[in-house]
Amino acid sequence: MAKASDFNDQTTLEVMKKYGKVVRSGTTVFDESENLEVIPFTPALDLALGGGIKEGSWVILTGDPKSGKTTTALQFAATCQSKEYGERPIVYINAEGRLKSMNLGGIKGLEKEKIKIVESEDEPISAEDYLDIVEKYVRAEPNCVVIIDSVSSLIPSRELMDEVGGQFRAGLPKILSNFTKRLGNVVPRQKSIIIMITHFIANTTGYGKTKIADSGVKIRYQVDTHLEIKNTRPWEAGGKQIGQMVNWRVLCSSAGGFPGGEAQSWIKYGIGIDRTQEIINMALEFGLVSKAGAWYKCDFVLEEEKNLTNPSVSKLLSANEVDSSNIESVTKFFKFQGQERLYNFLEENFFLMEILENDIREML
Repeated sequence: MAKASDFNDQTTLEVMKKYGKVVRSGTTVFDESENLEVIPFTPALDLALGGGIKEGSWVILTGDPKSGKTTTALQFAATCQSKEYGERPIVYINAEGRLKSMNLGGIKGLEKEKIKIVESEDEPISAEDYLDIVEKYVRAEPNCVVIIDSVSSLIPSRELMDEVGGQFRAGLPKILSNFTKRLGNVVPRQKSIIIMITHFIANTTGYGKTKIADSGVKIRYQVDTHLEIKNTRPWEAGGKQIGQMVNWRVLCSSAGGFPGGEAQSWIKYGIGIDRTQEIINMALEFGLVSKAGAWYKCDFVLEEEKNLTNPSVSKLLSANEVDSSNIESVTKFFKFQGQERLYNFLEENFFLMEILENDIREML
């Protein structure tokens, strides 16, 4: 593998003497990019994204207000806080000032005490100052995850001082452009992730889509993963709304997912992203769980010998006095009337969820 020190031509030696180790081989850069870790987002989104979000990348989440962007970002933060994914530091820029206790308390696995929340105390903070704070954290804390909620709420200092009249153009897009340029090479080197939340606004040009993302086009040049919320629907159970279904569109993906891919995530109040519900939906789509009328059957166990003979499955059958050699009894045990019973069964026996998720990944 070639390294910067392997280049001994006169020009390269002069460049590195003046500017430092700024010359590296293509192999070195390629290997570094290939070795960046991919962190899962949600089961359904991971399928569309090609695995999740790659460290060292820029992410945009765009959608209408109250559509699930903040919840989804905080759920990803909870995953990043886990030991499995490096216990990464989380910095949350509360530019909107609307972060509620239900946002922090309603995310399963989120360690609230470890999140650094940046927000104004008395006087509002300008866009320049917020972004300067982000830059300081990214440069000082490798592997950090920064959530800017939202980019749409950042206010340039000139606007805060009421100095902008009709003759001035909005300054935020230019500020954001400079910000992404300054950190363009720093974010991958630090293996950080910057998540920028933006909103839809009406397209008044008369051309193209009726709604477009705000905050200018420059940040979209920098972004590695861009997700848009197409629409949401209430998620109801027992006559009550318990959450919402969020339909996403993938515009681009750092992990290699195909542009134009779509996914449906399920947000349950008080829990956040409902992994069990998402996995059940994917299992139905891939034929790993079958449905006949109101009945659901765990085909991923019954039709896969490696799963049926799994020690944990054998232990579960034995604990429930089910004869593993009697296929009729085993089939009856893994058959449920109504999705709620299947859901509760998988929640109670989480190892089955892991088996099911592994089977889904193998099919990809």
